[in-house]
Amino acid sequence: MSKHKVSMRDIAKECNVSVATVSYVLNHSENEKIGHDTCLKIVEAVTRLHYKPRNAVKKQKSNLVGIMISCKGHDTLGKRMTYYDLASKMSARMKTLGFETIVLETEDPVKDVDTISSSHFNGAFFIDIDSKIADKITKHYYVPAIFLNCDTNDSLFCKIYPDYKNAIRKAKTMLNTNSPFLVMEDICNEDLRDQIIGEFPPNDVFINSSDSDLNLFLQTHRQGKGIVLGDILGLETELYINRHDLVVVSNFDDSNILLPDTKTIFIPNRKIADTAIGTLQKMLALDYGKADEDNRILVPCEVKTY
Repeated sequence: MSKHKVSMRDIAKECNVSVATVSYVLNHSENEKIGHDTCLKIVEAVTRLHYKPRNAVKKQKSNLVGIMISCKGHDTLGKRMTYYDLASKMSARMKTLGFETIVLETEDPVKDVDTISSSHFNGAFFIDIDSKIADKITKHYYVPAIFLNCDTNDSLFCKIYPDYKNAIRKAKTMLNTNSPFLVMEDICNEDLRDQIIGEFPPNDVFINSSDSDLNLFLQTHRQGKGIVLGDILGLETELYINRHDLVVVSNFDDSNILLPDTKTIFIPNRKIADTAIGTLQKMLALDYGKADEDNRILVPCEVKTY
């Protein structure tokens, strides 16, 4: 006897809703107002029962995808370059799949999310939004969305993080020290920032912004060994610290910003973009698969030797 293929009717029965309601949720209909809890229940059942649609890819309602970049007024050029490089790589990858992207930079994601939700996008990427703000956005947003460097308690959406914890562990090994200093850009997601800096004593952490003084910090740590998150910051730090005492965690694997023999760990934007786009493709095809506990995907780091 062939194994029973889970149908939309099975999902409806499991959730005690109509087949039409299941269809509205899985097709991300904006014409029907369905409660948030009901949406979560249906997606959870789809994941748990391994529902697959009849067609490999559902009919798309548009060919647009939104990318929202959250920034602060004091953000530096290095941070903006990193995020726009990531957005560019996602946009180029989506174009090969037949999608156009609209990139929006904002200091007020809650206010500006209406621009995305009212534009009939197929899906959206949110870059570096604080978790409290992300939770506000997801309360009224049901189009497939992926949060990069963001966290949300909502199981309806996926979160993608560079594996900073493993990168820091590898960097300490490369430097042969358990007490390096840290230099990093400021990020909007306070939870992620706290996770990163929690690995270091407060006096050994420098968070870059337009009104901070990297020179002064490095003068007091000139004899130490350091980990730098970000290519532009790595370039600046090389001016003050012996590059043999540095490890730079780089997002630009296709550039020559750093000196050739600088110790480098790569979490390339190319790989982050590929992970994000691959995840969105599965969501658009209703291929939710087996979700982990918090729908979080870590992008691994890689060490290149010279």
